[in-house]
Order: sequence, then structure tokens, then C-alpha cells
Amino acid sequence: MVIERLELCNFRNIPESCLEPSEGINILLGENAQGKTNLMEAVWLCTGSRSFRGSRESQMVRFGAEFFRVDLSFRDRERTQNIRYSAGQHRRKVLLNGVPVRPAQLAGVFPAVVFDPTQMNIVREGPAERRQFLDAAICQLQPAYARYLAQYNKVLSQRNAILQDPDRCRQFAGTFDVWDEQLSRLGTILTIYRADYIRKLRPVAAEIYGGFTGYAESFAVDYESTVFSAEEQLETYDDRLIDLYRREMEQNRETDRKMRCTTKGVHRDDIAFQINELPVKSFGSRGQQRSCAVALKLGEARLLRGISGEAPVILLDDVMSELDQGRQDYILNQIRGFQVLITCCDASNTLRMESGSIFTVRAGSICRE
Repeated sequence: MVIERLELCNFRNIPESCLEPSEGINILLGENAQGKTNLMEAVWLCTGSRSFRGSRESQMVRFGAEFFRVDLSFRDRERTQNIRYSAGQHRRKVLLNGVPVRPAQLAGVFPAVVFDPTQMNIVREGPAERRQFLDAAICQLQPAYARYLAQYNKVLSQRNAILQDPDRCRQFAGTFDVWDEQLSRLGTILTIYRADYIRKLRPVAAEIYGGFTGYAESFAVDYESTVFSAEEQLETYDDRLIDLYRREMEQNRETDRKMRCTTKGVHRDDIAFQINELPVKSFGSRGQQRSCAVALKLGEARLLRGISGEAPVILLDDVMSELDQGRQDYILNQIRGFQVLITCCDASNTLRMESGSIFTVRAGSICRE
């Protein structure tokens, strides 16, 4: 997957500009608030996902303008395609090769992986951030996963609605078998998807992290289920695993009634990260935590390429800060087989780059060095 041309009109602080990146490493160099991250955000919109900044489309329209427009021409293994995404005061309009589509229909058409400073929350914050990372990564590979997840969340919401009201809890006490049966079947298959993804991600992320450190530090990632033991083989969807899940739900009902929520299940699972066999969240430095998050995102890109056969575009926003020279060198020179866009404020960080292109971004204007 290669971006051939990106054209922007009235997107945030960019009145009108064009970017034609090279196939390898591309550095977007400039001071803060010049438009570097805006370029990344525009590319990310074309994946069909919401802004990684959490912004609404109305916030992306340049001040004084009525709409924004993003035109992305990209080449996959078979052909060159085009996505046009416009929104603002008028109705949103998305075109894929000239044909109107919904943003969700862009999923898988233009795959990309993004790292921005908020991705540090995967390591630093609570389990919800890690589950979100895992769910988003699997959805790009397995469209069925998104359907199972939506069904699970719907059933979970209904079960929790009963638990939150003591009167309803007594009235509908006999229905818990029905909810638990559905949650067990859906939760088991979601757990298998997640455990399988982590098994595949573990060696890839460990190799990348080893490259960061010259293999002076070890990195490990494990899936932690609130239902299944660590020794359980979560590989085949069968009645035995479903029964284990169901029994765990049944045994925990009294606790659920007291807590007024479903306290165990795939929605409470977590991922554990370790460097040199110590928890990264508790013992890792900020540089190690950043390295961990970057290794996960680069590992996600490698898995996506290995399974789908299509290399996603890698977007790395403000990735260089808090990394030593060895880790910066890896990012600049060791990511091969992908088109990469990297934002950077310090020109000295680019001096070790062996090949690629540098673009200066200033006040929304882009200029190739």
C-alpha cells in the first residue's frame, strides 16, 4: 500500500496543499502547530476510522470555510485507487473511485496503522485502553470479530441494566441463564480471537523491541483472561470452553448482584507487558514505555501485512521524543517494506536517516527538502 498523492483543501490550518511521499520513509519536519499532525489525521480518515484525536468532522474544517476535502490517491498490489472525503456544514460525502460509500465501507480498502502520543495509554492507563487497541487491530484482520463484539456488548448492556436495578434483578432473576448462555458463546469466541492475535503478536513485537535495544532488553506480552486460567489452551471454539465460561458466570452472579454489574468476562480482560520480566506500567521508564507502545504498533503493521498480504501505511506522530539515538535509528532505517510518515520537530533527529524524503511543514504549507 503506497500513497501516491494527498491533496487537502480547508483541512484544519491547511488552506490548500499537496503531498507526494516517497515509497519508504517520509519525514514531516516543522515546529509545533504548523500542520504536521493534521496531515496524519487526514490520511487516517481515509481508513474509514474516526479521528485518532477524537475530533468531530466539524472541528476539522478550516476557520471561515464551509467544508474540508481530502483527496487520496493510493496504489495497492493490483491498481491505483482514489478516496475523496468531504464534510462540513453540508452533508458528508465519501467517494471510493467515484462511487459514493459510507466511511465504514472504507475499512480494509486503505489499511493503515497509527501511533500518536495518546497510544502511550495502551501501556500507562487501564485495561480499557489495551482492549481497545486489541479490538481495533483484530477488526482490521477479521471483519466477523466486529460483529461478535457488537453482539456481545448489546447482550452485556441488557444484563447490566437488570443488575443495576434491584427490583428488576429480583423480577428477572430467572432470565440470567439466558443472558449467560449468550455471553458465554460470544465471550468464548472473542477470547479465542484475542488470544490468537496475542500469540501471533508476541514474537513479532519482541523482535522489534529487541531491535530497539540491540537485544539488551527482553519484551513479552500476554493475554490475561478473567474467565479462563493462564494454562487453558484457547485455540478451538468448542462446548468445553463455552461450559467453562458459563460456569464462571453462574458462580459469580452473587458478586454481580452486589456490584450491580457483570464483573467477569471478556469485557474485563487485560494484556500484560513485561520488560526483563518486570511489568512495564510499574517499572518501565518513559522511554521504555514509549518503545513498548511503538513496538506494538509496528508489530500490528507486520501482522497485517503477513496475514492480509497488503502492507499498511504506517503513521508515526511525534514518535521520536523520549527515545535514545539507538531507538531513533531503528525507526529511521530499519522499518522496511512499508511506506512510513513520521512527524518530527527537531531537524537533528533526521541526520542519521540513510534514505527517504523530508518535507518541511510551515503554516499549513508543505515543501519537499
